[in-house]
Amino acid sequence: MSKNKIKIVIAGNEFTVVTDENENSAVKTAEEVNESIAEVQRANPTASVTAAVILTALNYCDTMHEMKKEAEQLQQRMKQCLDENAEDKKTISELQRENEKLRADIDTYRKRLGENLNGAPVSSSIRHPKKGINFSVSEEAAEDETDLFG
Repeated sequence: MSKNKIKIVIAGNEFTVVTDENENSAVKTAEEVNESIAEVQRANPTASVTAAVILTALNYCDTMHEMKKEAEQLQQRMKQCLDENAEDKKTISELQRENEKLRADIDTYRKRLGENLNGAPVSSSIRHPKKGINFSVSEEAAEDETDLFG
């Protein structure tokens, strides 16, 4: 970018500034500084122009320091978020691997169950621990509407 020489007036004094910014931007900045000086003068009518300029400069420096602190805090928070994000990605990756393993296990069990269903009837037996009663359920019994308690 080319450097621009721009004349501005601050607190009644003319200055030539060299900047990368366009003239409009430099003029707006000068207007903001003049307005800040005027605010200090309105709040302190007995203050000299020099005192108003110094107080304005102090206000700008104080604001800049506050903004730097906020920027540092935001950077720290952003770093925390990035670290948390990395941990979350790691957890997601671990869960995805576990999910894939569980899906493979389910497929294996489905195949085994299918082999059992195709080969011999699957049955289960339940025995009442105190009364010695056996209940058996097989594929044929499930299709038959026989009352097991009858």
